[in-house]
Amino acid sequence: HQDQDELQQHLKEVQQVLSRQHLVENLVHRQDMPRHDLVEGLVHKQHLAELRKKLDDLHSADIAYILEALPLDDRLQVWDLVKAERDGDILLEVSDAVRESLIENMGRAELVAAAEQLDADELADLAPDLPNEVLADVFRALPIEEREQLREAMSYPEGSVGALMDFEMVTVREDVALEVVLRYLRLFEELPDHTDQLFVVARDESLRGVLPLNVLLVNDPESEVAALMQVDALTLSPEDEADDAAQAFERYDLVSAPVVDSQGRLIGRVTVNAVLDYIREEAEAEQLAAAGLREEEDIFASVWDSVKNRWQWLAINLVTAFIASRVIGAFEGSIEKLVALAALMPIVAGI
Repeated sequence: HQDQDELQQHLKEVQQVLSRQHLVENLVHRQDMPRHDLVEGLVHKQHLAELRKKLDDLHSADIAYILEALPLDDRLQVWDLVKAERDGDILLEVSDAVRESLIENMGRAELVAAAEQLDADELADLAPDLPNEVLADVFRALPIEEREQLREAMSYPEGSVGALMDFEMVTVREDVALEVVLRYLRLFEELPDHTDQLFVVARDESLRGVLPLNVLLVNDPESEVAALMQVDALTLSPEDEADDAAQAFERYDLVSAPVVDSQGRLIGRVTVNAVLDYIREEAEAEQLAAAGLREEEDIFASVWDSVKNRWQWLAINLVTAFIASRVIGAFEGSIEKLVALAALMPIVAGI
């Protein structure tokens, strides 16, 4: 991720390239020069190559920020330059309104390919915005285990721990030595993000405890997991409120926490990045609500779309304007006698 100044600089550079491209296109069209289509095509390819190179170096979240800051036509042009294997990650990062505009301009095959890049928990976040036929294609293409995970993730309401849960985790048995666990971990190409502990489970998948990685690394390899695991670790239920989980992560400085069902079986985990994303989204929603906006609203949307999204606020403002005019009308006689009172009319209208 970039800091805010670097991010603004990247946005400015992208806008400058797009602006140069529009300028050249206008100049070529206005001048009656031979082979102007060839000239326009060469310049267009040069600008596209410059944009593509810049986008390749940016994180998905930073590209999402740039897409949200561009008008629709420029946004779609930049979106077409993003590598296909990054589509899924970027769709998860952008706001609901921008995601909707991007999905509307993607073909069925493109959407299926983007969705197939995601894990079950990420796909559950994207699923409500996907067309039904695309979701059906993705569902059929998933392995049985991931299909069940997706079905489970989509069953939990927004704002619950289940909605934040992911299924990527490492589990071990309690009756094995640390040396066996270390050999097992070396089989992974990489550990799941934010893995700070391994989950110790029985054969029926019931959670027995957790084994922090620092404990695993500093102890005798011949020691058994059962002798070193922590049995009093905090556990969450998928039905718990996400706000409660966020408070627990803050209170205990957690990086990850296991999620168990009513029978005590391990079904997933919640990580600190999911909690932080939830807190940020809630804070942004509150700020937008205070301004009479919604996350679904695109700042570059048409006037009609903005009116549909904000008609309640517009109606309230219209009613208050009528009330203000009636109040002013009721004191018309006083205003005629003391003209200075007219200076207060804008204040009354603004109440």
